[in-house]
Amino acid sequence: MGLFDNIKKIRNKESANSSSAILASTYNKINRRFGVGTDASSYIAKNMHKFYITSSKFSKGVQIKNLLRKLDITIHPEGFIYFLDEFRNLDYHGQIINSPIDYSLILDYSIYDLNEFYFNPKEGPGFRNQSSDYNREMLAILDGIELLIYEINKALAKSSRDDKSKYIRIFEDIIDKKASHFEEALQRILFLNQLLYQTGHSLNSLGRLDRILEDYYYNDLNDGYITNKEALELIKDFLKALDSYSWYKTDDESGLASQLITLGGKYIDEFGEYYFYNDLTYIFLEAIGQVNPKDVKIALRLSYKTPDDLIHLALDCLNENTIYIEEGVAVSFIIDNRIFTADGATIEANIDSNIVFSNDEAIIPRLLDFGYSSDDAYNYILSAHLEPTFISCLDEGNLSSISLLKPLNDIFEDKNELRFIINLDYLMELYKNNLKKEIEEKISALDQIQWNQDPFLSLFSAESYENQLDISQGGSRNNHFGIRFYGLQNTVNSLYNLKKIVFEDKTIDLIELDKMRKNNFKRGKYQETFLLLKNNPVRFPQNNPEIANISNEIIAFIGDSIKDYKNSLDGKLKFGLSAPRYMIKNDKRASFDATLKDIPPARLLISSQKTNSDIFIFNSSLDYKSSAINGNLIELNINTNDKQLTNILVEAIGYGFDQLQINLIREEIITKEDTEE
Repeated sequence: MGLFDNIKKIRNKESANSSSAILASTYNKINRRFGVGTDASSYIAKNMHKFYITSSKFSKGVQIKNLLRKLDITIHPEGFIYFLDEFRNLDYHGQIINSPIDYSLILDYSIYDLNEFYFNPKEGPGFRNQSSDYNREMLAILDGIELLIYEINKALAKSSRDDKSKYIRIFEDIIDKKASHFEEALQRILFLNQLLYQTGHSLNSLGRLDRILEDYYYNDLNDGYITNKEALELIKDFLKALDSYSWYKTDDESGLASQLITLGGKYIDEFGEYYFYNDLTYIFLEAIGQVNPKDVKIALRLSYKTPDDLIHLALDCLNENTIYIEEGVAVSFIIDNRIFTADGATIEANIDSNIVFSNDEAIIPRLLDFGYSSDDAYNYILSAHLEPTFISCLDEGNLSSISLLKPLNDIFEDKNELRFIINLDYLMELYKNNLKKEIEEKISALDQIQWNQDPFLSLFSAESYENQLDISQGGSRNNHFGIRFYGLQNTVNSLYNLKKIVFEDKTIDLIELDKMRKNNFKRGKYQETFLLLKNNPVRFPQNNPEIANISNEIIAFIGDSIKDYKNSLDGKLKFGLSAPRYMIKNDKRASFDATLKDIPPARLLISSQKTNSDIFIFNSSLDYKSSAINGNLIELNINTNDKQLTNILVEAIGYGFDQLQINLIREEIITKEDTEE
């Protein structure tokens, strides 16, 4: 069996050890870079001698040092210095932690400053040997970073770049000086970001960059070192650097952004509560609107005190997504990057927005109720999967997912049970029993998680340093877990259809209706019933008390089912009602909401093509528990962007949405000949 056959075998999950998984991941990255075919195969064959995985016989800190010493350094002809080496890899054992780090540390401290936390040179060389294992791990990583900087500067010196002297100085200063200027601060953030990816982390949130960079920007601005326009150009180059190597950065094939920058947000001090924003909040929005990166998204935190002009700018900077519709084809609705046509066809399209909105008025109180500190609650950021998260701690929000529709469909696998289902109350009892089993199964799996030791993340955690304990062992704060539920819309509509059509109006017998569902409503005589289910005027997310009651009963049951959970690190469990696309599992069965088989359940809390306040009014009727803080995304798919949208968004803040994404869609009609081409 040849090399490529072996790689394909590994890719198909026939081997589970870390080396095999890393090799498969490398294979996938190169295929994304070149496209599957001879170019990718040729590149792998030519460069396979470079493939390297650190040896587990060394401590993880020493492995990181060894990895950084072996990296191939690429100096691109222009822009910030940013590179990734797809063939050099860090070994791992256990689940990798993807926690945001505190980027301000690399700005406010030099490598020498950080070294002194773990090793005081005045104590003499023997002090290092007497240090704790934890401190020696940190020192090894810092040594590796310093060695990498020296190698970068050697490569810069040999390059033909006109600005190489500037970047050599910037990298030299990382070693023994804190950042002095805005451009330097941006380069340091990029340097740390690439180290995160190189050490196996993905889906990286960069935090509140308008706040982190504020002093560097205003100091340069006031000193005449930089202008507002020059800052915009630097941030555009910064976003372009982040957007590079997208083929490396995620194994998620959805095409959605894997990096997120959080802007704005409420803060509190002894004098009261305020909304934080500055010039950089506006500049980052302008920059992302002009660059339109595919792998970087901005989250704008909103409150009652967010300036209207900031909201209006964010809406102006939304990217427009073009979908191509064949002439004569009518679009029925759009959900989750899928366009459903009137004739029942489905078209895949990437219509992901570059900006998402997060509502502090709804989120911060529930974070406090859950038990987060005031400092964390007011400084939350969004992860790449759009749930609130926090810097430098083990707070993992995407550990598992549960379909809310599957427990309902499972009831109907037992034909003997169907004759006893005579009302919604009994059906809900059966549903909750099944849902409880699903939740308990997932919780049991959570208890088995072994985290990969991660001294690199620990380096940026003050609590890990104080506790002398790796972040993977609970050295940081907030060791909470999060799971995602999806399909609430399908489930509620199915339950309401059964309540109305079967139990109340008695339009059709339950056993007969289930037979139609299992046949995917295919036969001609089933169409009348199918349309009855599909066109029921009372549906999620309409502002209807019965729909709200069914939804809240399910939400409350989830909250009650997980409220007593504690993990081995004394963390609690939180949940969200939307999920990333890669976590959606399709059980391939039609459902009673008229969703046909092979169409996955809705992954979002709400997806709508309406541009009014109705869905936000409905959302306000949902009784979120404090633990329901792990991502509740509403998505609007619309084709207009006008001043009315600003008013709706301002009004929606008061209704209490958690996260909102607005996808601007432009339909372009093409001929059948164009389609064939």
